[in-house]
Amino acid sequence: MYSPDNFEIISEIVIVACITALSLFFGRKIASIEGPVRYIRGLLLVLYGLSWAFNLISCMSTSTNNGNYISCLVGFFNVVILHTITKVILYLYFAEKAYVISVPKCNRMSSSLYICNLCMMVPYIGFVIMMVVYRETLVSAEYPFFCSIGYQMPASVAILAYDFCINLMFTGIFIKYTYWPNTAQQTSHQSSSLHMMAKRNIVVAIISAIMTIANYSVIILFNGTPRGLMSMTISAIDVTVVAGVVQWATSHPAEIQSLEKLLQRGNGDKPVKLEIKQHQEVVVLTEMASQRV
Repeated sequence: MYSPDNFEIISEIVIVACITALSLFFGRKIASIEGPVRYIRGLLLVLYGLSWAFNLISCMSTSTNNGNYISCLVGFFNVVILHTITKVILYLYFAEKAYVISVPKCNRMSSSLYICNLCMMVPYIGFVIMMVVYRETLVSAEYPFFCSIGYQMPASVAILAYDFCINLMFTGIFIKYTYWPNTAQQTSHQSSSLHMMAKRNIVVAIISAIMTIANYSVIILFNGTPRGLMSMTISAIDVTVVAGVVQWATSHPAEIQSLEKLLQRGNGDKPVKLEIKQHQEVVVLTEMASQRV
């Protein structure tokens, strides 16, 4: 009868801990939401949800992939597709944060920076295809029939380089807005909150870059065929650590209040005024902004 070795036990413990942490992040984010779920909050919920789903599939695959080619293949596509989508959602979050921090005077689709950031996501379609073409999913023919998950050098090096460049780009954008703010940032009523928001997202982008290097370096180090549980455990730690740092960056009360004000202004709503006239009549005057975002 087969019994799990020490590496499998450690892997299961680590992934279960990651699932627990992500459940906590998701619950706290849901509890902090008041009012409608706007785009940026929706991105965070999708980020946490996909990360949780990735870890859950990894946990189940880790315990069943030895000698089971189907489970090994499921673990591979989990690492390739779900992990990649999670990264893309993170970069969409970065793009939205960069747009908000810049205090734009135009809508998203009229912002050259925002459109450029969106275009940077398109190559990931090709990277997923490349990872599938250069995949390495092997089940050992000898006991204990270990499963290996990875992809060959061209795919791993290309994805590592591109991921690192994107994280470096967003780090540079947030550094620019932190230390060299534009006129709109400096004159904004939320200038201090915008500075803090940019500063915290520098940390998120740097941590994301570090986790990307650690993740793909393991695949390169093992010539594209690390043990399946190793690939899934490293990826689970990757998405969980990044989600935790994002939770830290977005849970500050000053940032939440600042984001609410900026989003309200972006939707064209001005504060409601109450004016009391004679005979105790209360008149509500609502002004709509002339510009649309």
